[in-house]
Amino acid sequence: MTRRHALFAALCLAFGLAACDSSDGGKLPLSYYESDAGEAALRHLISRLPELNPGVAKSYSIVLGEINRDGMTPASDAFTARFGDLKLKFLNAMNLKDVPPDHTIVDPDTRLACFVLQLRDLRQTSAVTWEAETGWSYKKEFGRLKLRLETKDGKTTVVHEEKVEGAK
Repeated sequence: MTRRHALFAALCLAFGLAACDSSDGGKLPLSYYESDAGEAALRHLISRLPELNPGVAKSYSIVLGEINRDGMTPASDAFTARFGDLKLKFLNAMNLKDVPPDHTIVDPDTRLACFVLQLRDLRQTSAVTWEAETGWSYKKEFGRLKLRLETKDGKTTVVHEEKVEGAK
């Protein structure tokens, strides 16, 4: 198994992928995930991350869409730059490393575990509303949120959050 396949397998396990939904109603192409709604969903996810390993430096990486055997789609560097005001260290997901024996996803520079942030799904439900599913993983911990977002006065915000069953 190549290192990249091992990384994808570890990410799949970490996120505990749910059963596939064959309906594509309202689903946007991944390029559209890098929008104000996608940014708002990920900012909300970041604000809800648990404090794991206090005092240890953290890195973060953003993935768009599904993570499966065929791979993953890292967010563009331009989209990731939108989060610069958070003063967090972001890495392109293609640069992450898988470290044996337990397939921990790490920052290649520090060899410390990295938070993988996933914007799994984004659907526009009206001219001003969206539904999103987000997820995070860190070592063997993970969580998922379903979100409803709304745009008012040019600002997109989360108006409803639901924790997905089975996620921590």
